[in-house]
Amino acid sequence: MSIGQGMLRVTLAHPTLTRLYRTSTPQLSVDGVDQLVRTWGTHTVAVAAGPHRVAVQVVPNRGEPFGQAEASAVVELGAQTVVEYRAPRFHRRGKLTIARTL
Repeated sequence: MSIGQGMLRVTLAHPTLTRLYRTSTPQLSVDGVDQLVRTWGTHTVAVAAGPHRVAVQVVPNRGEPFGQAEASAVVELGAQTVVEYRAPRFHRRGKLTIARTL
């Protein structure tokens, strides 16, 4: 981490036993900038300390993106802010939670 930075620790999860997610990928953006995320699981993103807008959606192999969710997160200097995304079981909105700061 550089001076003046913190981290977003983002966990991207989906319902088990749902075939749709085997052929789809999550799309994560922070402050409108897409992050390089190609798999489900936990990812860290270095960001400047301060408030940020986090957005996630599911991009299927075919069809339109779905499961959109957005939230604001505040990252403290030198700390990790934990963000959890849960994709929907059906083509609805996802759930994005700002869990805690480590």
